[in-house]
Amino acid sequence: MFGSLALETTIGLALVFFVVATLASAIVEGTSRLLRKRAKDLEETIGQMLSGSTTFDDAAKQALTLFKGTSIYQSAEMAASKGRRWFRKDVGPAYLSARSFADAIDELTDKLTETPVEGVNKRLKNFKTDGESLALDAKAALENWYDETMGRLSGAYKRWATGVLFVVGLGLAVAGNVSAFHTAQTLWQQPAVRQAALDAAEQAAAKSPTGDGLVTKNVETVQDLAGLGLPVGWEHGTHWSDAAWTVSHLAGWLVTALLLMLGAPFWFDVLSRLVSLRTTGAKPPTAAQDPGAATSLRASAAGAAAIEAPKP
Repeated sequence: MFGSLALETTIGLALVFFVVATLASAIVEGTSRLLRKRAKDLEETIGQMLSGSTTFDDAAKQALTLFKGTSIYQSAEMAASKGRRWFRKDVGPAYLSARSFADAIDELTDKLTETPVEGVNKRLKNFKTDGESLALDAKAALENWYDETMGRLSGAYKRWATGVLFVVGLGLAVAGNVSAFHTAQTLWQQPAVRQAALDAAEQAAAKSPTGDGLVTKNVETVQDLAGLGLPVGWEHGTHWSDAAWTVSHLAGWLVTALLLMLGAPFWFDVLSRLVSLRTTGAKPPTAAQDPGAATSLRASAAGAAAIEAPKP
Protein backbone atom coordinates (compact mmCIF):
# COMPACT_ATOMS: atom_id res chain seq x y z
CA MET A 1 0.00 0.00 0.00
CA PHE A 2 2.78 2.40 0.98
CA GLY A 3 4.72 1.61 -2.19
CA SER A 4 1.65 2.16 -4.35
CA LEU A 5 0.91 5.47 -2.61
CA ALA A 6 4.46 6.67 -3.11
CA LEU A 7 4.43 5.67 -6.77
CA GLU A 8 1.10 7.41 -7.43
CA THR A 9 2.29 10.56 -5.68
CA THR A 10 5.48 10.54 -7.77
CA ILE A 11 3.45 10.15 -10.96
CA GLY A 12 1.34 13.16 -10.01
CA LEU A 13 4.46 15.23 -9.37
CA ALA A 14 5.99 14.12 -12.67
CA LEU A 15 2.82 15.28 -14.44
CA VAL A 16 3.07 18.72 -12.82
CA PHE A 17 6.76 19.11 -13.67
CA PHE A 18 6.14 17.88 -17.22
CA VAL A 19 3.40 20.45 -17.88
CA VAL A 20 5.29 23.39 -16.35
CA ALA A 21 8.59 22.33 -17.96
CA THR A 22 6.85 22.24 -21.33
CA LEU A 23 5.67 25.81 -20.86
CA ALA A 24 9.11 26.90 -19.66
CA SER A 25 10.87 25.19 -22.58
CA ALA A 26 8.55 26.89 -25.06
CA ILE A 27 9.39 30.29 -23.54
CA VAL A 28 13.13 29.57 -23.63
CA GLU A 29 12.97 28.44 -27.25
CA GLY A 30 10.95 31.52 -28.19
CA THR A 31 13.50 33.73 -26.45
CA SER A 32 16.33 31.99 -28.28
CA ARG A 33 14.67 32.59 -31.63
CA LEU A 34 13.87 36.19 -30.83
CA LEU A 35 17.49 36.87 -29.88
CA ARG A 36 18.84 34.80 -32.80
CA LYS A 37 20.92 32.99 -30.21
CA ARG A 38 21.88 29.97 -32.33
CA ALA A 39 22.53 31.98 -35.48
CA LYS A 40 24.66 34.57 -33.66
CA ASP A 41 26.65 31.89 -31.86
CA LEU A 42 27.27 30.10 -35.16
CA GLU A 43 28.41 33.28 -36.92
CA GLU A 44 30.72 34.39 -34.12
CA THR A 45 32.23 30.93 -33.74
CA ILE A 46 32.96 30.62 -37.45
CA GLY A 47 34.56 34.07 -37.42
CA GLN A 48 36.77 33.09 -34.50
CA MET A 49 37.67 29.78 -36.13
CA LEU A 50 38.80 31.42 -39.34
CA SER A 51 40.65 34.30 -37.72
CA GLY A 52 42.20 32.37 -34.86
CA SER A 53 40.87 34.97 -32.42
CA THR A 54 39.77 34.10 -28.91
CA THR A 55 37.07 36.78 -29.05
CA PHE A 56 34.81 38.14 -31.77
CA ASP A 57 37.18 40.97 -32.62
CA ASP A 58 37.68 42.92 -35.84
CA ALA A 59 39.73 40.14 -37.41
CA ALA A 60 36.97 37.63 -36.65
CA LYS A 61 34.35 39.97 -38.09
CA GLN A 62 36.40 40.42 -41.26
CA ALA A 63 36.85 36.66 -41.63
CA LEU A 64 33.12 36.13 -41.09
CA THR A 65 32.33 38.71 -43.76
CA LEU A 66 34.47 36.75 -46.24
CA PHE A 67 32.79 33.50 -45.23
CA LYS A 68 29.34 35.04 -45.64
CA GLY A 69 30.31 35.99 -49.18
CA THR A 70 30.54 32.35 -50.27
CA SER A 71 27.69 30.87 -52.26
CA ILE A 72 27.35 28.06 -49.71
CA TYR A 73 26.58 30.41 -46.84
CA GLN A 74 24.38 32.64 -48.97
CA SER A 75 22.26 29.63 -49.96
CA ALA A 76 21.88 28.63 -46.29
CA GLU A 77 20.97 32.20 -45.37
CA MET A 78 18.39 32.38 -48.15
CA ALA A 79 16.78 29.13 -46.99
CA ALA A 80 16.68 30.39 -43.38
CA SER A 81 14.87 33.58 -44.42
CA LYS A 82 12.06 31.77 -46.26
CA GLY A 83 8.60 32.52 -44.88
CA ARG A 84 9.76 35.62 -42.98
CA ARG A 85 7.95 38.39 -44.83
CA TRP A 86 6.61 40.27 -41.84
CA PHE A 87 9.53 39.78 -39.51
CA ARG A 88 13.25 40.31 -39.92
CA LYS A 89 14.65 38.35 -42.82
CA ASP A 90 18.34 38.58 -41.95
CA VAL A 91 18.09 35.79 -39.40
CA GLY A 92 20.94 33.68 -40.74
CA PRO A 93 21.11 29.88 -40.52
CA ALA A 94 21.04 28.38 -37.06
CA TYR A 95 22.92 25.29 -38.24
CA LEU A 96 25.47 24.50 -40.93
CA SER A 97 26.73 21.02 -41.78
CA ALA A 98 30.42 20.15 -41.65
CA ARG A 99 30.31 19.32 -45.35
CA SER A 100 28.90 22.76 -46.19
CA PHE A 101 31.56 24.40 -44.03
CA ALA A 102 34.35 22.56 -45.88
CA ASP A 103 32.81 23.44 -49.26
CA ALA A 104 32.57 27.09 -48.21
CA ILE A 105 36.23 27.06 -47.16
CA ASP A 106 37.10 25.52 -50.53
CA GLU A 107 35.41 28.47 -52.20
CA LEU A 108 36.78 30.99 -49.71
CA THR A 109 40.43 30.05 -50.13
CA ASP A 110 40.26 31.07 -53.80
CA LYS A 111 39.63 34.65 -52.64
CA LEU A 112 42.26 34.90 -49.93
CA THR A 113 44.97 36.18 -52.26
CA GLU A 114 42.64 38.98 -53.37
CA THR A 115 41.53 39.99 -49.87
CA PRO A 116 44.14 38.78 -47.39
CA VAL A 117 43.08 38.23 -43.80
CA GLU A 118 45.92 37.39 -41.48
CA GLY A 119 44.07 34.91 -39.28
CA VAL A 120 42.45 33.10 -42.18
CA ASN A 121 45.67 32.84 -44.18
CA LYS A 122 47.56 31.53 -41.18
CA ARG A 123 45.16 28.66 -40.67
CA LEU A 124 44.21 27.82 -44.24
CA LYS A 125 47.04 28.89 -46.55
CA ASN A 126 48.42 25.36 -46.80
CA PHE A 127 45.14 23.60 -47.44
CA LYS A 128 45.17 24.00 -51.20
CA THR A 129 47.14 25.23 -54.20
CA ASP A 130 45.73 28.08 -56.26
CA GLY A 131 43.28 26.89 -58.89
CA GLU A 132 42.82 23.45 -57.35
CA SER A 133 40.05 22.08 -55.18
CA LEU A 134 40.65 20.94 -51.64
CA ALA A 135 41.99 17.42 -51.38
CA LEU A 136 39.85 14.77 -49.71
CA ASP A 137 42.13 14.65 -46.66
CA ALA A 138 42.00 18.43 -46.32
CA LYS A 139 38.22 18.46 -46.45
CA ALA A 140 38.05 15.68 -43.88
CA ALA A 141 40.36 17.66 -41.59
CA LEU A 142 38.16 20.75 -41.97
CA GLU A 143 35.02 18.74 -41.26
CA ASN A 144 36.53 17.22 -38.12
CA TRP A 145 37.69 20.64 -36.95
CA TYR A 146 34.22 22.05 -37.50
CA ASP A 147 32.40 19.14 -35.81
CA GLU A 148 34.63 19.35 -32.73
CA THR A 149 34.09 23.10 -32.47
CA MET A 150 30.32 22.77 -32.93
CA GLY A 151 30.28 20.11 -30.22
CA ARG A 152 31.75 22.60 -27.77
CA LEU A 153 29.37 25.30 -29.03
CA SER A 154 26.41 22.97 -28.47
CA GLY A 155 27.54 22.40 -24.90
CA ALA A 156 27.78 26.16 -24.34
CA TYR A 157 24.28 26.66 -25.73
CA LYS A 158 22.88 23.95 -23.46
CA ARG A 159 24.44 25.65 -20.44
CA TRP A 160 22.88 28.95 -21.51
CA ALA A 161 19.48 27.33 -22.09
CA THR A 162 19.64 25.57 -18.72
CA GLY A 163 20.36 28.83 -16.92
CA VAL A 164 17.53 30.62 -18.71
CA LEU A 165 15.26 27.65 -18.04
CA PHE A 166 15.89 28.04 -14.31
CA VAL A 167 14.98 31.74 -14.41
CA VAL A 168 11.85 31.09 -16.47
CA GLY A 169 10.94 28.09 -14.32
CA LEU A 170 11.26 30.12 -11.15
CA GLY A 171 9.06 32.81 -12.69
CA LEU A 172 6.41 30.24 -13.62
CA ALA A 173 6.62 28.62 -10.19
CA VAL A 174 5.97 31.97 -8.49
CA ALA A 175 3.40 33.24 -10.99
CA GLY A 176 1.53 29.93 -10.97
CA ASN A 177 2.19 29.22 -7.29
CA VAL A 178 3.61 25.78 -8.09
CA SER A 179 5.30 24.54 -4.92
CA ALA A 180 6.83 21.08 -5.16
CA PHE A 181 6.39 20.44 -1.42
CA HIS A 182 2.78 21.64 -1.23
CA THR A 183 1.85 19.67 -4.34
CA ALA A 184 3.45 16.49 -2.99
CA GLN A 185 1.64 16.91 0.34
CA THR A 186 -1.73 17.31 -1.38
CA LEU A 187 -1.18 14.31 -3.65
CA TRP A 188 -0.17 12.20 -0.67
CA GLN A 189 -3.08 13.18 1.54
CA GLN A 190 -6.01 13.52 -0.91
CA PRO A 191 -6.94 10.34 -2.84
CA ALA A 192 -9.40 12.12 -5.15
CA VAL A 193 -6.79 14.62 -6.33
CA ARG A 194 -4.22 11.85 -6.69
CA GLN A 195 -6.61 9.78 -8.82
CA ALA A 196 -7.43 12.74 -11.07
CA ALA A 197 -3.72 13.35 -11.60
CA LEU A 198 -3.17 9.66 -12.35
CA ASP A 199 -5.90 9.65 -14.99
CA ALA A 200 -4.43 12.75 -16.64
CA ALA A 201 -0.92 11.26 -16.50
CA GLU A 202 -2.06 8.04 -18.17
CA GLN A 203 -3.76 10.02 -20.94
CA ALA A 204 -0.65 12.16 -21.46
CA ALA A 205 1.62 9.11 -21.65
CA ALA A 206 -0.75 7.32 -24.06
CA LYS A 207 -1.42 10.25 -26.41
CA SER A 208 2.14 11.55 -26.68
CA PRO A 209 4.36 8.75 -28.02
CA THR A 210 7.40 11.04 -27.88
CA GLY A 211 8.50 14.08 -25.97
CA ASP A 212 7.82 16.17 -29.09
CA GLY A 213 4.09 15.67 -28.58
CA LEU A 214 4.41 17.56 -25.28
CA VAL A 215 1.21 17.88 -23.30
CA THR A 216 -2.23 16.65 -24.24
CA LYS A 217 -5.26 18.83 -24.79
CA ASN A 218 -6.56 17.79 -21.37
CA VAL A 219 -3.65 19.25 -19.42
CA GLU A 220 -1.78 22.11 -21.07
CA THR A 221 -1.52 24.92 -18.52
CA VAL A 222 -1.25 25.60 -14.83
CA GLN A 223 -4.99 26.36 -14.82
CA ASP A 224 -5.63 22.85 -16.17
CA LEU A 225 -3.58 21.42 -13.31
CA ALA A 226 -5.66 23.47 -10.86
CA GLY A 227 -8.76 21.98 -12.46
CA LEU A 228 -7.56 18.54 -11.33
CA GLY A 229 -7.61 19.78 -7.75
CA LEU A 230 -3.86 20.26 -7.47
CA PRO A 231 -2.78 23.12 -5.17
CA VAL A 232 -1.46 25.42 -7.91
CA GLY A 233 -2.54 28.95 -8.72
CA TRP A 234 -3.36 31.71 -6.27
CA GLU A 235 -6.96 30.70 -5.66
CA HIS A 236 -5.87 28.57 -2.71
CA GLY A 237 -5.45 30.12 0.69
CA THR A 238 -2.07 31.47 1.76
CA HIS A 239 -0.58 31.63 5.23
CA TRP A 240 2.25 34.12 4.98
CA SER A 241 1.98 34.90 8.68
CA ASP A 242 3.05 31.32 9.42
CA ALA A 243 6.84 31.28 9.23
CA ALA A 244 7.07 27.53 8.66
CA TRP A 245 4.52 27.65 5.83
CA THR A 246 6.28 30.60 4.21
CA VAL A 247 9.73 28.98 4.32
CA SER A 248 8.42 25.66 2.96
CA HIS A 249 6.48 27.44 0.21
CA LEU A 250 9.46 29.52 -0.90
CA ALA A 251 11.65 26.43 -0.82
CA GLY A 252 9.00 24.59 -2.83
CA TRP A 253 9.17 27.24 -5.57
CA LEU A 254 12.95 26.95 -5.66
CA VAL A 255 12.84 23.14 -5.86
CA THR A 256 10.28 23.37 -8.66
CA ALA A 257 12.57 25.69 -10.65
CA LEU A 258 15.57 23.42 -10.09
CA LEU A 259 13.66 20.35 -11.25
CA LEU A 260 12.34 22.16 -14.31
CA MET A 261 15.95 22.61 -15.45
CA LEU A 262 15.89 18.92 -16.38
CA GLY A 263 13.58 19.83 -19.28
CA ALA A 264 10.26 18.63 -20.67
CA PRO A 265 11.68 15.57 -22.54
CA PHE A 266 13.20 14.29 -19.29
CA TRP A 267 9.93 14.62 -17.39
CA PHE A 268 7.96 13.05 -20.22
CA ASP A 269 10.27 10.04 -20.13
CA VAL A 270 9.94 9.80 -16.33
CA LEU A 271 6.16 10.11 -16.56
CA SER A 272 5.90 7.40 -19.24
CA ARG A 273 8.10 5.00 -17.30
CA LEU A 274 6.26 5.50 -14.03
CA VAL A 275 2.83 5.09 -15.67
CA SER A 276 4.06 1.94 -17.40
CA LEU A 277 5.42 0.61 -14.10
CA ARG A 278 2.09 1.24 -12.36
CA THR A 279 -0.12 -0.26 -15.09
CA THR A 280 1.99 -3.28 -16.03
CA GLY A 281 4.00 -3.88 -12.89
CA ALA A 282 7.71 -4.50 -12.70
CA LYS A 283 9.29 -6.42 -15.58
CA PRO A 284 9.88 -10.03 -14.47
CA PRO A 285 13.44 -11.34 -14.55
CA THR A 286 14.58 -13.81 -17.18
CA ALA A 287 14.78 -17.49 -16.26
CA ALA A 288 18.56 -17.29 -15.99
CA GLN A 289 18.27 -14.36 -13.54
CA ASP A 290 15.44 -15.84 -11.45
CA PRO A 291 17.00 -17.98 -8.69
CA GLY A 292 13.76 -19.96 -8.32
CA ALA A 293 13.39 -20.83 -12.00
CA ALA A 294 14.22 -24.32 -13.27
CA THR A 295 16.88 -22.90 -15.59
CA SER A 296 18.79 -21.33 -12.69
CA LEU A 297 18.30 -24.39 -10.47
CA ARG A 298 19.57 -26.69 -13.21
CA ALA A 299 22.60 -24.48 -13.80
CA SER A 300 23.36 -24.48 -10.06
CA ALA A 301 23.01 -28.24 -9.87
CA ALA A 302 25.27 -28.72 -12.87
CA GLY A 303 27.86 -26.45 -11.33
CA ALA A 304 27.75 -28.31 -8.03
CA ALA A 305 28.06 -31.66 -9.80
CA ALA A 306 31.06 -30.44 -11.73
CA ILE A 307 32.78 -29.38 -8.52
CA GLU A 308 32.05 -32.70 -6.76
CA ALA A 309 33.07 -34.87 -9.72
CA PRO A 310 36.38 -36.74 -9.04
CA LYS A 311 39.33 -35.54 -11.05
CA PRO A 312 40.89 -38.10 -13.45
